[in-house]
Amino acid sequence: MSDFSDTLESLIPLVGNAAIAKAQDELDTLSADADDPTKALVLALMADAVENLGPEGIKVAKREINKLLRGEAPKIDWASPRVASDAVAALQNAERAEKKSARQAIKKAGHILGTFGALFFKAAVAGALKKV
Repeated sequence: MSDFSDTLESLIPLVGNAAIAKAQDELDTLSADADDPTKALVLALMADAVENLGPEGIKVAKREINKLLRGEAPKIDWASPRVASDAVAALQNAERAEKKSARQAIKKAGHILGTFGALFFKAAVAGALKKV
């Protein structure tokens, strides 16, 4: 092996520990977000989108959630019927603070997906929502 390979191998435990610490921070934040009903609903919608549409589901969910927040009719046939129904009822008539919470949750979900990937995102959201 080259010195370069040895250096990379020696970094694996450090990077792994850093990734675990970062994941723990993200999970703590996500868990706190799940206590907010608006954020929990947005996270559930985004989890359904990722589950049914793959990683590009985040973009689709973001677009459709923003439609809801503007009072427009979304196309969310990829969401579970209960989540879709709850989302329409809650987000179309959301107050300013709830809209802000929803937008924060969209941003957080996109960050988590970009950092850790779709599988981690789906598992993290499922875990956070079960806590509630």
